[in-house]
Amino acid sequence: MVVGVLRTLSLSTAKRAQKQGAGALEVRIDLLPEEDRSITKISDFIATLHLPVIITNRKHEEGGAFTGTEEARIALLRRVLESVEVAAVDLELASPEPGKSALVATATSWQVSVIFSYHDFTGMPPQTELESIITRMFEEGASVAKLAVTPKSFGDALGLLELTHQLAREGKRIAILGMGPVGRHLRVVAPLYGSVLTYGYIEGEKPVAPGQFSVRELTSMLAKLSIT
Repeated sequence: MVVGVLRTLSLSTAKRAQKQGAGALEVRIDLLPEEDRSITKISDFIATLHLPVIITNRKHEEGGAFTGTEEARIALLRRVLESVEVAAVDLELASPEPGKSALVATATSWQVSVIFSYHDFTGMPPQTELESIITRMFEEGASVAKLAVTPKSFGDALGLLELTHQLAREGKRIAILGMGPVGRHLRVVAPLYGSVLTYGYIEGEKPVAPGQFSVRELTSMLAKLSIT
């Protein structure tokens, strides 16, 4: 599924994303202007959307813009979950306890999928470590295990595709995203091997991750490559 990333509470931008082919929207709370980070504004906006919504409040250490305390960051996500219907919440695996477990429990009680995420903007761990990270994600309650890493060679990229294919065949829901020049093609190719999510920026907006394609580009390329 192609996910359009929203960095403003703009209904016109959301409609553009849908028109460009997005199957879901990610509301990046951390990228919203400060005056829009209220529960009321966020919830009222999400309630107007006609696509499944993922809510994310990315911390600064993993490429986001939220600079407050971890308690405040996770509490904001919990309050959104409790006030409006969303499809999924994205939370970094490295988030501290007890907030992480509390958020998973809240999501579970509202039947909201949990996307545990891991980011490496400079490289990627060895395959065995990636497998351990993914195992931990599912053990801690992930519905989807999401890895966004930066391969340095096509051999690295091939290893990610093999891992994606293996886990997908085991029935695990995994999202593999490649960043940087070498990893960029994985945003299009990994879904063919079983990656369940790929993220694009909405034309007229800026990319939010290195190597990101637009929603329109992803939709077009996936349609051309699809074998179904």
